[in-house]
Amino acid sequence: MTVEQPVEFKQLDEILQLLGDPGRFQIIQFIVISFTYIPLAVNDFVVIFYGLPPTSVRCHGDPLESLLEVVRRNTTAGNVSSAVVNSSDPACHCPHGFEYSYPGRQWSIIGDMDLICDRSSLVSLASVLYFLGQVVATPLAGWAADKYGRRPTLLISYGVYAVLETALVFSRDYISFVLLRFLVGVARQAMNSAFFVLMMEWIPPSRRGTWGAIAEVQYTTGVLLITLIAFLVQNWTHIQAFIAALSVVAIPLYWFAPESLTWLCLKHRLDEVISTCQFVARFNGISLPAETLSQIRTFSQKHSAHSQEDQRMYTFADCFRSPNVRKTTLLCLTCWFACYFGYLGVSYLSSEIATDVYLNLAINGLLELIPIALAATVASRLGNRLPLATYFLTGGIFAVIAGVIPGSSHAEVIAQNIVAFLSRLAFVGTCCVIFVYTTELFPTVIRNNAFSLCCTNLRIGSMIAPLLPLMAANTSFKGSGFIFVGIAAIIAALAAWLLRETKGQPLARTIDEVEKLAYGGMIGFLQLPLQTVKFNFRVRPPHHSGLRAKSVVALEPDSTIATRV
Repeated sequence: MTVEQPVEFKQLDEILQLLGDPGRFQIIQFIVISFTYIPLAVNDFVVIFYGLPPTSVRCHGDPLESLLEVVRRNTTAGNVSSAVVNSSDPACHCPHGFEYSYPGRQWSIIGDMDLICDRSSLVSLASVLYFLGQVVATPLAGWAADKYGRRPTLLISYGVYAVLETALVFSRDYISFVLLRFLVGVARQAMNSAFFVLMMEWIPPSRRGTWGAIAEVQYTTGVLLITLIAFLVQNWTHIQAFIAALSVVAIPLYWFAPESLTWLCLKHRLDEVISTCQFVARFNGISLPAETLSQIRTFSQKHSAHSQEDQRMYTFADCFRSPNVRKTTLLCLTCWFACYFGYLGVSYLSSEIATDVYLNLAINGLLELIPIALAATVASRLGNRLPLATYFLTGGIFAVIAGVIPGSSHAEVIAQNIVAFLSRLAFVGTCCVIFVYTTELFPTVIRNNAFSLCCTNLRIGSMIAPLLPLMAANTSFKGSGFIFVGIAAIIAALAAWLLRETKGQPLARTIDEVEKLAYGGMIGFLQLPLQTVKFNFRVRPPHHSGLRAKSVVALEPDSTIATRV
């Protein structure tokens, strides 16, 4: 196909549409970059299988009567199953070590690292340190992706991630294990900060919502994949070997993905803009004439020289300096906190669907495809703001209902779990929208900084969520955890509604562009277009009737008054 006539480009998204909407390149690029969701999900959930408790533990050489008490805690969403024993039991003092019994071929870090008795809490600590690594990496990763590019940040972080995963295969002591898991969390978050923004900046605005929701399928695929591998392999070292092999094999995939045109234009790399456009067009079978390439270069030059503010260094402080960006940041932080706080909160507070840890995780993963499909369907029709607010409101209402159900009888427990699961599905829907929405709300110069800042708040929510069952167990009102989740979600629904809609809009490049976009104050639903209505008037002397003369305005032709109608 040949572009017959050169066009004058006004928005970068027009160039993206010219290069294919979508073409083979856009489809393959989307599949390759969204593949990053799989290792993210694998590492978020694999700790469940690494911490599976043994069925029995005894001192080496002692008779079977000296078995230690083992309590199994089968849970999902990162709450590690652990072997809990009474540390005051004399059997805990075994000079010759412990002997562990697992069902079938199963083996976990508890058996390799003796994480029982007074060391049993170290299983959960390993999970906490992994998420702490994500929190620590978030600010640096966002800054690096904005300054040095999305692609280099993704390539370097994924390379480091593959090395760390390989090193974990040979880890047999607790210190090296938790240190490597912490660093995996750092690399994982750097990948997350780079890949999603890169993916969104290559998708034309009309498809961002739908494709962003579809990308969540890859995360669910990662959950189902690690569940299947853990079921088949059982031994934690063999599971880790599979993860390492998958990481190394996938490295060449990322070399296919070129840098974002948006970032290249912003950094004045005009030759790379032209070469990237030629590569994409050639891949899609599109012939770009010299006149069109000249128009692309002209647009890139104007785009680069549009504002001198692009030359300075941007930090997280820029997310709070200007009024509209500051309001957007605060509202997004509220939404992101409630997103995972709600999802993990209702997961921890509700009972499991199945008693088997493998079957339970598989069922949960499959059922989460329902809100993903719904989000992909409504994204192109309803935009982002309304679905996000609706998902939060629905999840919050169901969480409150689950909280007021007493749960004192078997029937009430079943009802509470059903309502809680509906709330959880609604929170999955928020994940399908909020990532895409955030990338569209912020300008290119601070997009990764803002995205990383929001990710930090999301991780804070995910670290607080495990405390909800403990709080509920130590209060007279057992549904208090659900109530807290419901309140957070309803507040987030209001925050989402106060954001501006981005459906079909080009990505803003500078902070000034965002500041010029209209917000309806703190009442987003009253955002009405500013139209111009012409009124003509002249000042007419009033009639005197014994009163003090006052000016009276009579509307007549020739005057223009701007008003909201």
